[in-house]
Amino acid sequence: MAIFIFAIVISSVYGAYRSTFRVTDSTKSVAEFSDMARIALERMAGDLESVYLGDGGSLQGERNDGETGRADQLTFTSAAHLVFTKTGPAAGYAMIRYATEVDEESGLLRLYRLDVPVRPGNGPMIDEEKGFPLCDRLAEIEYSYIDDQGDEHEEWNSREGAMVQEGGTRTGNFPAMVRLTLRFATSAEAEEQTVFATAVALPLPHRADTP
Repeated sequence: MAIFIFAIVISSVYGAYRSTFRVTDSTKSVAEFSDMARIALERMAGDLESVYLGDGGSLQGERNDGETGRADQLTFTSAAHLVFTKTGPAAGYAMIRYATEVDEESGLLRLYRLDVPVRPGNGPMIDEEKGFPLCDRLAEIEYSYIDDQGDEHEEWNSREGAMVQEGGTRTGNFPAMVRLTLRFATSAEAEEQTVFATAVALPLPHRADTP
């Protein structure tokens, strides 16, 4: 009888400790996700707020579907070039790309930021470069594009619907706003996700017909 009572007590205590550890791990994960999301979204917002809308500027958003959800890609011309080396140009325009790669161990996504100096309209080939890792443990990354009429689109190409003004200056067709959504998870199989989102208004009024 004593052993039976002892087993019941131990089972109750173990269950309480297990629940406590589960809550602690969950809280730790949410804190880590929050830090990564804050850094990533602040960097992405800064880049988009400096998007170059003049002749040769572009913005292209592609929807991609991955194993755990959407893995969208976004490429645009920006004046928010960051310098990481002493020999790099201190200022100027850059072609910035946000793309993902699947982490083979976790099955989740890692987000990369590629920043290559360019002259608008003369962008380099950057398809084979990754850039710098910005955050990981992403189950999904989603971009959506809102035009001047308030309609939302899953993809965008600024070259479609562009206008050529007098003198040959080309004015791209940019969205009025870009919505960014990051979904973090502890594993590729986890059903529970932690979501962070923001929306960035592009710096000037735009002509934004449906692309």
